[in-house]
Amino acid sequence: MSTTRAPELFAAHALQRWSTAVLMRQGVPEGAASLTARILLRTSLRGIDTHGVARLPAYVDKLAAGEVNARATPRLEQRHGLLHVDGDGGLGQVVATFAMDEAMRAARTSALVGCGIQSTGHLAALGGFVLSAAERGFFAILCQRTPPVMAMPGANGPVIGNNPMAFAMPVVGRPPLVFDMAHSVVARGHVAQALREGKDSIPEDWAVGPDGRPTTNPALALQGAMRPIAGHKGLGLAMLVECLAGSLNGVVPGKQAASGDARGSAAGVSAFALVINPALAVGQDAFDGSVSAWMQTYLEASGPGARYPGQRQAECEHQRRQEGIPLPAGLLAELRALGTGRGLPFDLAAV
Repeated sequence: MSTTRAPELFAAHALQRWSTAVLMRQGVPEGAASLTARILLRTSLRGIDTHGVARLPAYVDKLAAGEVNARATPRLEQRHGLLHVDGDGGLGQVVATFAMDEAMRAARTSALVGCGIQSTGHLAALGGFVLSAAERGFFAILCQRTPPVMAMPGANGPVIGNNPMAFAMPVVGRPPLVFDMAHSVVARGHVAQALREGKDSIPEDWAVGPDGRPTTNPALALQGAMRPIAGHKGLGLAMLVECLAGSLNGVVPGKQAASGDARGSAAGVSAFALVINPALAVGQDAFDGSVSAWMQTYLEASGPGARYPGQRQAECEHQRRQEGIPLPAGLLAELRALGTGRGLPFDLAAV
């Protein structure tokens, strides 16, 4: 009988230092490298393992290939009341942080601020950016257009991105509410993770193969397309994001779909953010009172042990800061190979 080895645990601060050094070795300035590593590691701390440090090898590949600009300088314009950020092809963590910071700065004097984001690398988990806004008192929405990766059974190939979106808001006396989802049944990263860990099967409702038929083979799933949540309703929500993050940025999509590479993370994507200042929109006391009232109703009616989105991640972050971040064998092997190839051995001690 075969057994699966438990993931080894590593301290977040040590992983962050090593990840920063890897990015710097690829030409990323220290500040941008540290910021990117910090966001990826906080994503892992919050239990979103498919979009945290697991994305580092793919990001390094994109930097090495010149698909992502290591020394990007994001630029801001304001036209007719809407902010526009040109990310200069930089790392998504750098570009999205710049865009959200500028939107929050504008929202200190304006109740509602929209921001289009162009020419940015993969943003990974969107929830981290809106969480940061909620921790500063704002309600925020962020959505990202991706290359086509999603289709219904019977399609000849991917027809639209899974186009993730996230929102977050502060909750008085509790962790912020954070909701983050792609519009496929699961994020494509879960299929990539299954392949990385040597699993030969995924649930049948996750994806279709290149022939348009449902598949349980993760390799075929990456060559085919992800299936949308709730059928055509998921496609409709993906179209909403396509309008906001694509069309309102003037994006003219190409015909290519996302790579079948298990570690693929798109470059040159676009996004849209909306930041709302509750104090200016309705008044802080009125907003806080409304949130507290409906949240209490929700939790009481949901039964013992009920949580709202964001609570479990906050608990996971607290636990992993104390106990360490688990790295499965497949990912650990990738990180070790990454470090060896760049003269930065992954010699961190497990906790």
